[in-house]
Amino acid sequence: MTKDLNLLRLLVILSEEKQTITAARRLSVSQPTVSVMLRKLRDQFNDPLFVRDKNQLEPTVRCQQILQGLPDILDSLDALYVNDDSWDISQVSGEVSLIFSPPLMSTIAAPLVSLLTQHAADVTVDCYHWGFDTLRDIELKRKCWGFSALPMETNKNILQRELGNDEFVVVMRKEHPLASSGLDEILNYPFCVNLIYGDSSNSRSEKILRKLSLDIKVSVRTSDVTVMLNLVENSDYLGIVSKYLVNSLDERFRYVGLPSELPEEAHHRPLALFTHQRNRHDPLTQWLYQQVVSLIS
Repeated sequence: MTKDLNLLRLLVILSEEKQTITAARRLSVSQPTVSVMLRKLRDQFNDPLFVRDKNQLEPTVRCQQILQGLPDILDSLDALYVNDDSWDISQVSGEVSLIFSPPLMSTIAAPLVSLLTQHAADVTVDCYHWGFDTLRDIELKRKCWGFSALPMETNKNILQRELGNDEFVVVMRKEHPLASSGLDEILNYPFCVNLIYGDSSNSRSEKILRKLSLDIKVSVRTSDVTVMLNLVENSDYLGIVSKYLVNSLDERFRYVGLPSELPEEAHHRPLALFTHQRNRHDPLTQWLYQQVVSLIS
């Protein structure tokens, strides 16, 4: 039987869309055409490939095995036809979603959005905080990129590209009685820590301190850096924040480094760009990556 490699793209699209009607829209063909294509694939692989579960199509075990390597193969083929020299950021138009974890929302979001809208006048940017539904948004939205910390539990459809490391400092009000960054003294004060909703490793600093069996008092957990700074300004709270926030602190605050007694993993955390695998070779992915690397460096 002649193998039609063009049909393989339908497997990926059906695994993402779960319905033949939405898959047909993406392929710009009719729903009956998708049904014919799927029937040919089933004959080629001698497997049903997708079975109906209520209103959705779910891949069979054989289909899941095929899909493990198929997106990368198709991306490599697509890359042969990409001419980066002819692409220009000004060509980008329509709606683009950019999602940031709280530390990055307060540091790189505004300059990145500003750069994008300056260079692509026909773009509308949806910019919002990382949350429980972010990974779902990245999977479902066609033009969606997220920026957060690693490690992050994702599935095989999500591409992760490391951007560099975030580093942490301890921030406090200017008149705070803290005299040194020694671990024993810092633990005398209550902490306000950052949460990243939807991140299984959120409040990482707190977890590291507790893993070391240190007696830390966490009074507040918040996903809003502004709330943290307001609390720190008006109390003896200590906040653990990204070093990239330091440049925006004014004379109301001062900061010290994390205690040197803490392990290296407490001082640094990798940052990454997240997007769907279909955007792997999109020139906009590379453009966003380069801009963020430049901003955090």
